Amino acid sequence: MKLVIVAGSALVLAGAGAFFPPEATAQTRAGVRGKVVDEEGKGVEGVTIEMEFKGESRQKIVKSQLTDKKGGFVRMGLADGKWQFTFTKEGYKTYSMEMVLSLGGFSEAPDIVLTRGASAAAASPGAPVAAVLPATPESSKAGENYTKAVEAAQAGRYDEARPMLEAILAQFPNLAPAHYNLGYVLQNLKDWKAAEAEYQRVTELEPGKSDAFMALAAVRELDGRLSEAAEGLLAAAPNFPQDAKFQYALGITSINAGKTAEGEAALKKATELDPANPEPLFHLATIAVGNNRVPEAISLLEKYLAMTGQVPANVETAKALLGALKKK
Repeated sequence: MKLVIVAGSALVLAGAGAFFPPEATAQTRAGVRGKVVDEEGKGVEGVTIEMEFKGESRQKIVKSQLTDKKGGFVRMGLADGKWQFTFTKEGYKTYSMEMVLSLGGFSEAPDIVLTRGASAAAASPGAPVAAVLPATPESSKAGENYTKAVEAAQAGRYDEARPMLEAILAQFPNLAPAHYNLGYVLQNLKDWKAAEAEYQRVTELEPGKSDAFMALAAVRELDGRLSEAAEGLLAAAPNFPQDAKFQYALGITSINAGKTAEGEAALKKATELDPANPEPLFHLATIAVGNNRVPEAISLLEKYLAMTGQVPANVETAKALLGALKKK
């Protein structure tokens, strides 16, 4: 039996017959992970999260759940595309943001910071009430104009948000959150090069934060520059050796760019740093299959299938792979 990896997905060929992973659909193949914290950085338990799908659908799709004891949340089985997330808890101000969820894995949300105060109970369902990124003391110096700009971005009014953020940056050229939010707006407008420039500026202003480095890699991938996306993350990797989200992004981006050795090393590191995330195990198993390390692949797949919170499409692929490997 010959085992081959094609485009990052496992494909097993056996004689004239072949097994192909089920096609990804735009229904329930995406997921999101994140954490809600207070102003001191402590996890906030029992936050209600309402998730409303903003993509194309014949009916309204709304999901909800609560954060766990550490403020964390994980949700799988979501449609790929744009979602609006609203976070509410008694004693805290309501926070809302939009994210575009991608197929084939978890979309990692930046830490959600809830500030103490009266919740925005009177806000209409899905109405944006906060910035695209959590508000910071730094961004507050831009005042009401900044709030209006990020509210426009949250509502998907990107053509409106863009000039507002550009005007703010003309006054405060080193305001990192504004650069990040402008990058987000430009990314949604599919202006990859301009978005890249904004994210690049954030990495220069805040080199100790990983979010902008991951966003920079993502927009380069969207622009078709896979190798450059991976090289950027590899160059930044020494600054984030204990950042599980960064290591996972580095692993997947490296694999997509054909840098299997670098991807495997990063995924192993991600597994060590965040053992609750099952997805690095799946990708490590496919690498083992491609290198004909069958016993290792079987062990990784069995461990992966014993966990919870996996990507549904990857579960089906893992089961089929495991069955084929055990028959070898």
